[in-house]
Amino acid sequence: VAIKVLNDEFRNDPELFIALQRETKKSQLLAHPNIVTVYDFDRDGNNVFMVMELLQGKPLSQFIREESSNGMSFKNAWHIIKGLALALAYAHKKNIIHSDFKPGNVFITSEGGVKVLDFGIACAAGRSDIHEDDTVFNARDLGALTPAYASLEMLQGKDPDPADDVYALACVCYQILSGKHPYGKLSAQKALEVNI
Repeated sequence: VAIKVLNDEFRNDPELFIALQRETKKSQLLAHPNIVTVYDFDRDGNNVFMVMELLQGKPLSQFIREESSNGMSFKNAWHIIKGLALALAYAHKKNIIHSDFKPGNVFITSEGGVKVLDFGIACAAGRSDIHEDDTVFNARDLGALTPAYASLEMLQGKDPDPADDVYALACVCYQILSGKHPYGKLSAQKALEVNI
């Protein structure tokens, strides 16, 4: 297994810890070959950590920089794109939206497998199981989004929607195929303003 120790923000905010713990338990339902397996989320003294599947390889962001800076052919990229799409589609069927989908949250294993990471800080969409007094964890409240991959609606603070992940997926696919972000890493709002 791999142990991911979380930063001080998680240590010092008991509500955030409880909300993340609840959300991680829900993300454990995401048993899919293209989603990293999360086994536990806990605290040991001041250390807050997640226990997850051990992966060997490199983040997609590094893979793009080192191995396809000028883009990959569609034929070579298809298994990556398909794995990403299948992972997100599976999560969306479970009403979970990643909300921070980007190359840094994707891992290419040494065997060429594709794993989407960090569903533990994802947003739940349209939950029908929420009671009025339940803590609702929304990654957007923490600023847990990356503007270059965030949909315009996310940047405007609208409710989470699977379309947010689809926008990010389109940006990532473009980057895999071309080696660069479709808007030069500008946010959707800035791209709209300059009419790219």
